[in-house]
Amino acid sequence: MDNDRIINKTVNISNSNITFEETVSESILPPSLQYAFGGFGNIMAIFFLCRSAGEHKWKPFYRFVCGLAISDFCVIALVYPAVMVRYISGFTFEFPRQLCEYCSFWSSFSFMSSALIVSAMSFDRFLAVRFPIWYRNTQKRRANIMLLVIWAFTATVSSLNLIGIGSVKNFYPGSWCFIDFANKGLLERVNTYIYSITGIIILLITVFLNVAVAYSVCRKPVLTTIDNKRKRNDIYIIVFLFTVVTLFSICWVPLMVRMLMNASAKFPKNGPEELMAVRLTISNSIVDPWIYIILRKENLVKVVHLIRRFNNHKQRQTHMFTVEPCADGDKTNTIEHTPSLSIANCTTQS
Repeated sequence: MDNDRIINKTVNISNSNITFEETVSESILPPSLQYAFGGFGNIMAIFFLCRSAGEHKWKPFYRFVCGLAISDFCVIALVYPAVMVRYISGFTFEFPRQLCEYCSFWSSFSFMSSALIVSAMSFDRFLAVRFPIWYRNTQKRRANIMLLVIWAFTATVSSLNLIGIGSVKNFYPGSWCFIDFANKGLLERVNTYIYSITGIIILLITVFLNVAVAYSVCRKPVLTTIDNKRKRNDIYIIVFLFTVVTLFSICWVPLMVRMLMNASAKFPKNGPEELMAVRLTISNSIVDPWIYIILRKENLVKVVHLIRRFNNHKQRQTHMFTVEPCADGDKTNTIEHTPSLSIANCTTQS
């Protein structure tokens, strides 16, 4: 289903007005699916976290997962209602300035806070693997402090336009507002560079920490049953983190690249490419909770048990018996065949 709107623009040339028309045609289906799956997924992730609190006891990793779900939910719950009104109205609804600034703040806040929380999860695993004793003594307090610092820092970066560093813009097709990275103004470019370069640095640090964690876990010796249990738990968390970081990189990089390109370009763009970049970034907020739901430790344990049962079933010994005469005529040779050996027993015929 496409909602079309004719946009009238006026260009002044030699004191004469020239009016031309541009058709905006964007489907309501992508934002509708993002709204539905993003809202439901994040609510379910928070529900599962609270329901299994007795098992995980809100260890730092799960506190960060909860913080990630809250940050992702912000852009879905607080921004998408206005986006949907724009599409449902057939692109006739115009964002007021205050609404545009509101949507820009929550979008930029949600995007960067989610990126920082993913990086914090990787840093938390790095400390747990490399400095386990110190980590166990400070884990809960440290996780809460890190989340508060992340949200405070992100709120500051997302509010730079409110103190005059840059501005916000209603981007194509008029359904989303963000930091104005399609402007040649000096302060707009400064704001764009701050946000995009910070985002790229966060990504590089996150990738480095995950590689370091995986390397340390692979090299860690297993001496006792407790060591083996901890290593299995580390592997589960690494699988989750690598999945989150991979998808985060795929979804995060296009928007950062578009921001840098526009800030450096002589003629910045505001079109479908920018819309696709922000949709990819929002998709990360939608996919994150589903990764947790699917890759929950309980689900992975069930999968491992099923695989083991299947392998045991395949390797289970089957017994076949044949009766052959022995060299001694009054005895028979009963041969028991298994996948690995055959046992011959001579018994006296009765």
